[in-house]
Amino acid sequence: MCNYLYLVTAILLFIFIALSINAAFTRRKSGLAVGEGDNETLLRAVRAHGNFTEFTPMFLISLFLIDHVSKNCEYILVIGSGFILGRIFHAFSMFLKKGILRVAGMMLTFIPLISNFVYLIIKLIK
Repeated sequence: MCNYLYLVTAILLFIFIALSINAAFTRRKSGLAVGEGDNETLLRAVRAHGNFTEFTPMFLISLFLIDHVSKNCEYILVIGSGFILGRIFHAFSMFLKKGILRVAGMMLTFIPLISNFVYLIIKLIK
């Protein structure tokens, strides 16, 4: 197994934990145990965490499969780094309210996902 897979996974786990703690603290500060009410700060914290949890599992599963079938460590490093940057940009866009960061974040999320999809389909066909 490629060591970069461990590194990418560890970094994504760190981001997940940071977003989880932020959402929990923001929720506690707002006094809302369920829902977001009309608190935009809480909504943004919850959606930053939620968006991360919606995209990251499938990325990691696909990256694990790519490592399993090809051991292409350079690909894992490059595509994993792009995905990590995308998730960081997206999270910061939610807190800083910067649309350009959100667009960049989602592009750097979708491009690695699509790339992994294509990679796995090509491996399946060969």
